[in-house]
Amino acid sequence: MMKKLLLGSTALVAGGLMAAPAMAADPIKIGVGGYYQFFALAGSVEGVYAPDGSSLQYKGLQLIQEGEIHFIGQSKLDNGTTVGLTVELEGWNTASSQTSSSPPGSVRQIDEAFLFAFGDWGRLEVGSRDQASYRMYYGAPSALLGWGFFQHNTNFSWTSGAMQANPALGAATFFTIGGQFQDVNRVNYFTPRFYGLQVGVGYAPKINIAPNGLLAAGLIGPGPTTAAAGVCGFNDATTASNCPTNDNSWQDVFDVGANYLNKFGDVTVALFGSWMYASFVPSFNQVATSNANLISGSNFTNWKQWVIGAQFGFAGFTIGASYGWDNNGLGGNYYTGADSDSRKVAVAAMYETGPWQASFGWGHVNTDNGNGAQSLRTVGMGGTSGLAFGPAAGVPSTSVYFGTNPAAGAATFGGYVADKFELGVNYALGPGIKLVGGGIYWNVTGPVNGTSGQSWAAMLGMDLRF
Repeated sequence: MMKKLLLGSTALVAGGLMAAPAMAADPIKIGVGGYYQFFALAGSVEGVYAPDGSSLQYKGLQLIQEGEIHFIGQSKLDNGTTVGLTVELEGWNTASSQTSSSPPGSVRQIDEAFLFAFGDWGRLEVGSRDQASYRMYYGAPSALLGWGFFQHNTNFSWTSGAMQANPALGAATFFTIGGQFQDVNRVNYFTPRFYGLQVGVGYAPKINIAPNGLLAAGLIGPGPTTAAAGVCGFNDATTASNCPTNDNSWQDVFDVGANYLNKFGDVTVALFGSWMYASFVPSFNQVATSNANLISGSNFTNWKQWVIGAQFGFAGFTIGASYGWDNNGLGGNYYTGADSDSRKVAVAAMYETGPWQASFGWGHVNTDNGNGAQSLRTVGMGGTSGLAFGPAAGVPSTSVYFGTNPAAGAATFGGYVADKFELGVNYALGPGIKLVGGGIYWNVTGPVNGTSGQSWAAMLGMDLRF
């Protein structure tokens, strides 16, 4: 029973880690797999209001979809090692994956693309792939497929622009490790499982992502073309002929994870632990706010994360929890020494009987506001998150930033908090076909207006695996 509940299992099958057996001595033959999810949601998302009278309201009914088609092929060599590849094609038109004005934004088509090899010696992966420790996670289980606590589909965001501006909400979309930068070009290695224990290690030369604008107060995004396809460290499959070093980016990303699976009588046990480290390399030929802001005191630093988790199963029940810490790649504020760290906990219980699974869980994130936050000034009408924070005009001085008048640009200190409650039920109609229903509730709070909100939704959908 635990094998069906452990959160990594479906992802490993879909991603090729448990691909269909190859025919010995035959050339690689490509097979097709993948998944598709569709949901109808009805509920409420709290509107966003700015002091200038502008606001943004949200419709309480939505139809959402997401899916991928996976092309997987492999062949077993005479020495017993199996070699293969996986390419994952998006089964829908995704949002623009480029924010650079040159070249213009484009629609992403390929998610992961990587080579793999495995045998008695373990498993090796090279290419655009989630990091090793990320996929070894065991923690809060979920029957609400596509949502959950491992990492729910980030395209399924039933939240307002103000809630999305809150850095704690972004952290609460995943409770495993390294969820901010998936699918970059990397190398992963997994040891064989020995007496229930398996270790995974990974390395990526570079990542290139934009920080949260409020959390990294006054800092320019790392790299000259952050989030642009074809740039080193871009999330999802891409390539680059060479990589600059001194361009304000995180580089040499190392991660290590381990999990332990066993059964003692009628009790199943899964334990998990992981750690990640990335070096930040500044630039000396760009504006001062690239890696440090002398007004707000914010600065980039080496990125560190760790997560631990566990699951226990008995008589159809599975309970699980995880706890994690993330410094968000930001150092202590130059003037106050305060940090911008996130602490994350998720707890859930699931019950399975026959074709039914049902779960209830809670996830909580507390993110420090060491760099301060400026108040919401105006809302971009018609956008989903076009919020402008800061003073009415001009750039404040340090004395103004740490002053007492928010209208003049003074920052407010105090933590960000996000809580998510989730109820899920699914029923297996047939092999790879599940009817899914449930509900979610978000409560997000922050120190300034434009960072708080509530939302809830009931949903019904389908999850197809092929």
